[in-house]
Amino acid sequence: MLDLQVPLLAAKALLLLLLFAFIYAVVRRGVGDLRAVPDDEVFVPGVENKTPRRRAQERPASYGSNGRERSSTLVVEDSEVLAPETKFPVAGGVMVIGRSSGSDIVLKNDDYASGEHARLTRHGGLMYVEDTGSTNGTYVNERKAVGATPLRSGDRVKVGSTTFRYSE
Repeated sequence: MLDLQVPLLAAKALLLLLLFAFIYAVVRRGVGDLRAVPDDEVFVPGVENKTPRRRAQERPASYGSNGRERSSTLVVEDSEVLAPETKFPVAGGVMVIGRSSGSDIVLKNDDYASGEHARLTRHGGLMYVEDTGSTNGTYVNERKAVGATPLRSGDRVKVGSTTFRYSE
């Protein structure tokens, strides 16, 4: 009887240690996400807002194969924080979606979005969406995006609780 008590006690201690390690990892990740969201920036009239990333209006436009400017947009289909049918033009370069006030598309009060949740980039005429390590993931047509996922016109992109429709 004594022979079984020692291994059972060791197994219980190991299970308890694993449980505490899991709880620690969850809390640490949550605190890291909260720290990634900066405080609101103060608007001062006449002073340009300096951000590390160029704003969408300052980026060079992307052109299609016919030499005409390609106009891509993200249209809000369903959201708790943005009005339906709100359109966001997508230019070349990098466009960030997230809760951070430094994002190009700000999902300020979306509890399911991270500070910098997803990134849109254009390469070789195609638009790609990439999750930037968010807690809840980024979805394209209800499938979790893994790495840079190419977008086609009509695709639905879900970031936090907001669903966009991509169109070219």
